[in-house]
Amino acid sequence: MSASHQHDDVTFNSVIRIQNQIENKHNLRTFAFVLLSAIALAACSRDGRVLRDSGPGQGESIAIVTTPADPNLDTESTAVAENLFSVSGTWIDSGALDPRHTCKGSNTSPALTIANVPAGTVSLAISLTEIANPDQPLWVVANINPTLSTIQEGGLPSSAIVGAAFNGDKIIDGYSGPCVTDSEIHEFVLVVYALEQVLEFAPEPMSLASSKLLLQAIQGSAFESAETRFFVQNP
Repeated sequence: MSASHQHDDVTFNSVIRIQNQIENKHNLRTFAFVLLSAIALAACSRDGRVLRDSGPGQGESIAIVTTPADPNLDTESTAVAENLFSVSGTWIDSGALDPRHTCKGSNTSPALTIANVPAGTVSLAISLTEIANPDQPLWVVANINPTLSTIQEGGLPSSAIVGAAFNGDKIIDGYSGPCVTDSEIHEFVLVVYALEQVLEFAPEPMSLASSKLLLQAIQGSAFESAETRFFVQNP
């Protein structure tokens, strides 16, 4: 065989090998694609669901529907708030106390308004203490008629019993207004208690110990209470 024929045979065989390699690579890519597709289909069908053709409108945007707030909820919340047992004075809650109710003023007890007394209340009671010094009451009153919605400034019903208090220089029976001597803000809390009974207790006159016992009896017999707060600060 001539050299030229041998060269042609070599060239032809090389071309055949290259074509076979290309076909093998193509077949491998095709096989891999088919295999991956089969795995994906198998994974999607494991839960038993069958993919369906998209229906009319499935390619459209979804409208978001906003549920309006129920106006009855606000009404119910307001009704609950309006029915709460409460007490208020001549001050804004957590506001400043009028100086006339302090030892630097006329030292008269404040007017109070009591609302929504709980059902079953047999008597009401009152206490006034400084938040930083709760063991030293400034006003302790018990056996107030629960039908009384207003207590006048400087006055109490005749049925009430009153404990003693210390007004800064001396012990007195009844109300002792806050007596602040520094320039700091002093916070006080006035509490009205609802009791299921009338207290059979006669506090000793001018006795702070007896007044504390009266307060303990009030707190031990109360089943509900309401409060208001205020502060006192010297100018």
